Amino acid sequence: MSEVTLIGEKIAKEGLEFVFGGCLSRCQNCEIKISCCGLDKNKKYRIVGVRDKLHDCKVHADNVKVVDVEEVPLRTTLQGSSLIEGSLVTLNKKKCRDIDCEHYRLCFPLGIEFGGKYHLEKLEKKIKCPKGYDLKEVLLV
Repeated sequence: MSEVTLIGEKIAKEGLEFVFGGCLSRCQNCEIKISCCGLDKNKKYRIVGVRDKLHDCKVHADNVKVVDVEEVPLRTTLQGSSLIEGSLVTLNKKKCRDIDCEHYRLCFPLGIEFGGKYHLEKLEKKIKCPKGYDLKEVLLV
């Protein structure tokens, strides 16, 4: 199911993925802020449709366009052998901080919210962790 929001005219392209960083303080008095600020902070979204409607914006250098977006499942890693698809999981902080690891971006993706609760949508493959952690690649929503 898609949601409607506004995004800068120059980047309003179908397929673009972005992490919504939240509403800016400069937007508080805007008449159309409910359209821009209705997404969930730190969630990743994909534009699935671009409409022709344009609006003026005090934040963007250009106008903003109305777009349809859908939430993108968060691809990351979870530790443990008792992971069950469909279950509710709390995303705990990971101990590893090896930024040179080939899996670092998977373990710490943009939009990740440690302490947040997610539904484990899909268990993917086992990750060969250089530190020896028992990791599985997962999709969370």
